[in-house]
Amino acid sequence: MVLDLSSSPPVRLHHGEALEVLASLKTGAVEAVLTDPPYGTGHWRRPESGQGADPRAVYGREPWDSWSLAWLPEALRVARGPVLFFLPQDRLEEALAFARERGLPFRLLIWGKPDPRPRPQGPAYAFEPVLALRGLPGRGKDLFLATSPRPGRDGEATGHPHQKPVSVMAWLVELASRPGDTLLDPFMGSGSTGVAAVGLGRGFLGVEREASWLQVAERRLRSALLQAPLLEAPREG
Repeated sequence: MVLDLSSSPPVRLHHGEALEVLASLKTGAVEAVLTDPPYGTGHWRRPESGQGADPRAVYGREPWDSWSLAWLPEALRVARGPVLFFLPQDRLEEALAFARERGLPFRLLIWGKPDPRPRPQGPAYAFEPVLALRGLPGRGKDLFLATSPRPGRDGEATGHPHQKPVSVMAWLVELASRPGDTLLDPFMGSGSTGVAAVGLGRGFLGVEREASWLQVAERRLRSALLQAPLLEAPREG
């Protein structure tokens, strides 16, 4: 299923598997890829949402949560420019080896979390790396500070276990593209990449396998399209 939400800027959502949709796209179909693929690390759910730092949690792992770089060669084919993706800290060497073996220029970016959630064991994860392959056309810092969206506290929170803040995605959109470009997110989730892209005058192509999150992303993108002329570029925090 394909949802065409807008022609200017072009906004299209695919319901399907990332690898299958990527394979169907033409070489150089988009200017850039920006995505948050599954880490394969699971997540911790707490009994209550809100502002507190409640350490109580139950570990869970969704069926789709499996780490792989199998999508990356196709993403590099589909993108005329850079490919940016979040990754777990313990997979960084694997991703850097992928880039070095292929002679791809890369840049390491950092999303810093001022108030990371505590973990039942060990130090809290206060940052997430983002690896950019190929040169970045935008200018800006390689560090951005922002808190994770939390249900009961933040209006943008959707309940997705790995939702990224729109401000973080907007920072990356500006680094990865220029106004009028189209970005692809093959692991769209709740649609934060698309919301940021539309708000900054870019087109967006999103792919999501879970119907429930596709519906959330569609709702958010339709709202973003209505508000796009009123949105401003993000401020670094």
